[in-house]
Amino acid sequence: MALRFIDGFEHYAIPSQIPLKYTSYNDSGGSSGITTMTGRRAGSTALLFRISSDFVGMTLDAQATWVVGFGLYLLSTETAELMRFVDSEGTVQAAISIGNDGTVRLYRGTVSGGTLLATSTNSLPILGWNFIEAKLTIADSGGTFEVRVNESVWVTFTGDTKQSTTQSTAVRIQIWGRGSDNAIDDLYICDGTGSTNNNYLGDVRVDTVRPIGAGNYAELSRQGSASNWDNVDDTTIDSDSSYNFSNTVGQRDTLDCGNLPSITGSIFGVQLNIAARKDDAGSRTLRSLTRVSSTDYEGSSQNVGTDYRVYRQVLEQNPNTTAAWTESQINTAEFGYKVQA
Repeated sequence: MALRFIDGFEHYAIPSQIPLKYTSYNDSGGSSGITTMTGRRAGSTALLFRISSDFVGMTLDAQATWVVGFGLYLLSTETAELMRFVDSEGTVQAAISIGNDGTVRLYRGTVSGGTLLATSTNSLPILGWNFIEAKLTIADSGGTFEVRVNESVWVTFTGDTKQSTTQSTAVRIQIWGRGSDNAIDDLYICDGTGSTNNNYLGDVRVDTVRPIGAGNYAELSRQGSASNWDNVDDTTIDSDSSYNFSNTVGQRDTLDCGNLPSITGSIFGVQLNIAARKDDAGSRTLRSLTRVSSTDYEGSSQNVGTDYRVYRQVLEQNPNTTAAWTESQINTAEFGYKVQA
């Protein structure tokens, strides 16, 4: 697998439900905290930072190569950190900042105490969206660190990109705010493994589709609505207001989801997002369920905790064809979940 995570910031409440989706974050709260603004497209949502101490972070597994892309909106110029790549011991391997002149700057280590590796010649404009992509390969020598803006290389470095004395990988990726506000939209994270999605994806968009009707299975019990699909079609996660539940191993729900907006480019993957919790002690696992051409395909088992979390399953390919998804295949597929154990 190479595509690891995507977010369009449209299926959960911001900022209150950020900890359901991300593994680390800081929200100052109030008028200076994280909020939202209109995204890159009409009707879409972007995550808006309003202070430089706030961030969202995703912890994955240890990889030497990471590729991260997102739309970026700057409201004014100032020197501030934008991204960090952090190893399992908490060492910042590399970081990116935007200078008060709009230049993109690459660092080994932190922006405040690390080594400046390279600075772009071009400067990012304010009050407009640009698509930022960063690719980092961590190594003592022969490492690479590069940033593209709107699919053009702006700044690149080859050499020592390893800050840690013991680790040659990063496990956590953080995106930071600025004192003068910045917003992000259409976020993706890839690693360097596999044969697909292990490099830049280019300027992409992340579209959210929600359940609109029943699928082939509606086996879980219901709370809140008369139908299983109607319990999980919420614009944002409504926790225990409406939900489906079961303690019977093997029970399944699948859902008919809305159609994607018209697509002209490639589809790099589908991410199923399942908000779930258990309500008693003991082990409980779930699996995502994808139904294509009357055939069921199960995701990996995921252990469920007692508080709501968003459990994800990335499908880079249609499991029925083992090829890239097409728009019509996604529109006719059913997606859901299964009580695994």
